[in-house]
Amino acid sequence: MATERRTKLHCARRASRRVVARGLSLCALALLVVCAPRAFAQGKPPLPKQEETVDSLLTNAGALSIVRIGEESDLDMELRLKGRKVYDIKDNMSANFVAQFRTYSSGEIIVMSVNSGGTACPAQFHIIHVEDAGKVSVTEEFGDCGDSPTIALQLIPDEQVTLRFQGYYPLRATEEPGFKPPPPTTWVYKRGVLKELNAAPPKRRGK
Repeated sequence: MATERRTKLHCARRASRRVVARGLSLCALALLVVCAPRAFAQGKPPLPKQEETVDSLLTNAGALSIVRIGEESDLDMELRLKGRKVYDIKDNMSANFVAQFRTYSSGEIIVMSVNSGGTACPAQFHIIHVEDAGKVSVTEEFGDCGDSPTIALQLIPDEQVTLRFQGYYPLRATEEPGFKPPPPTTWVYKRGVLKELNAAPPKRRGK
């Protein structure tokens, strides 16, 4: 009887150990199921920002495009040639190409307008020079905030692009005492150099 009782007690202990071990395995499995998605989420790479082509044109070196990165409010765009970034267009709400010229010797010249989103300065401009070999150069912003300059290409005696601005001012400025409209300005891009020409002084009577 004593031997049979010891045997039953030993079997009961072994069964209890199996129950405890099975319970621990189930708990470990539950923790793995709960923690695995969280660990996967932490290691997941961020999604790429949305991209939108807002304007494009074809050059001899390939497609030239203005691509918005993210939302419009991010004010982040890129100038790309054949999908390759060649210039960052920062802090502007919009941008677009307004003129394209093919020259005899220096590739193509493109005029790009940019707008920061405010009403005080409707537009500024960049000149983009795209050589047939794929080299791209971009000038700094320039202009008088007017959005409709006269743009012309001159081939003789030298190749140059000219932008003439009439002298921009917001309408509310006319209400200010002593208002005088700003003078016209002219910008010339020649041999890779952008230069503002001095406005001619007003002529005197009798001269």
